[in-house]
Amino acid sequence: MAEPVVLKDLLRQRHWQTYRTFCSQYDKAAKTVDPSLVGSYPSRAQLHRWLAGDLKRLPYPHHCQVLEAMFPEYTAARMFEPISERRGDGLGGQNSDTVADLLASIEAGLGSPTPPNTAWTSDALPREGRGLATAPSFPLNLGQLGGGEAGDPASHIARSVLMLGKRMRLAEAEVAELAALAGNLIDLEMECSIEIDADGWSSVTYRFEVLNLTNRPVKRMVRDQWFETTRGSLQIEPSDSSDRSVSIQRMHDTANMTKFACQFSPAIEPGEVGVIGYTTRGGQFNHDHYWRQMTTRPVRQFTLSIRHQGVAMLLGCTAIEEQLDGSQVSVIEDLVCTDLDGDALMTITRDYLQPGQAVTLRWEVGRATP
Repeated sequence: MAEPVVLKDLLRQRHWQTYRTFCSQYDKAAKTVDPSLVGSYPSRAQLHRWLAGDLKRLPYPHHCQVLEAMFPEYTAARMFEPISERRGDGLGGQNSDTVADLLASIEAGLGSPTPPNTAWTSDALPREGRGLATAPSFPLNLGQLGGGEAGDPASHIARSVLMLGKRMRLAEAEVAELAALAGNLIDLEMECSIEIDADGWSSVTYRFEVLNLTNRPVKRMVRDQWFETTRGSLQIEPSDSSDRSVSIQRMHDTANMTKFACQFSPAIEPGEVGVIGYTTRGGQFNHDHYWRQMTTRPVRQFTLSIRHQGVAMLLGCTAIEEQLDGSQVSVIEDLVCTDLDGDALMTITRDYLQPGQAVTLRWEVGRATP
């Protein structure tokens, strides 16, 4: 005989058990997964079969994706288990000490005038439970926590981090690592792509996937750009990679350097990920062929890609990473370089960079004889 499933209990706890309320919450979650899924909620009869435990297999994948966005602390498979198999004390079976540690990390970051932690605890992620007193036990039902209300900033950000971890297939230890960085802006991805023509003139395009782990909306990001040789003021414009409207506010210009702000709308809300991109033109690579990238906040993944056109041969390339104590280490193992049809192609990738570190790529090229 079929038995009601865990999903039915979850809807009851959130007071979403009426069909109209369920559809409204389904659409809100669907919009965060894929806007085209809005309105794809199950029929009333189909939802009844779901909750009654009459399914022989899981619903279609898009339904599972939306349900996991509605309840990020549960997998779809877990939601369709019989209620009688629900583990633990009604909190999803998680270790309450672990949940308290996770929320405590976030609350500490949000409650301090300056973030207590601004760096990954190690450059050897993933690992077991670094940053927490106990290794995390998932699923984590944060809506049931006694340590905070469901609507407070810490619980909201915790839910967002868990949902992000699910979508990015992050290891559990890295979810805990992100929670420990609460109070910061995190560059989940920082990409820098440089195109250099045969005369050395370049276009530099940045793309940032920014995770807001602060308790305030972020509307502005200050940047600067420097070149040894320019042809007047550097040109700066938003790129199409941004997921929101971006405008450039120039703050200070000199012959070789410009300081500016990317202002964007809508703001990146607490717990939200926003994509910001821009391109600068008018800088020249003349004699010294190198790019040094500083980091101003924690960076999960950094990629630097360079295409140098009109060269006869790539003679060599090296890459170093500067540590916080001023020492330098070779990271040539993460460097790929080649020449192809008269272009030199180079890519360096690094993970888990801390604020104040830098990655430098240097290369030498041979020119064709006129």
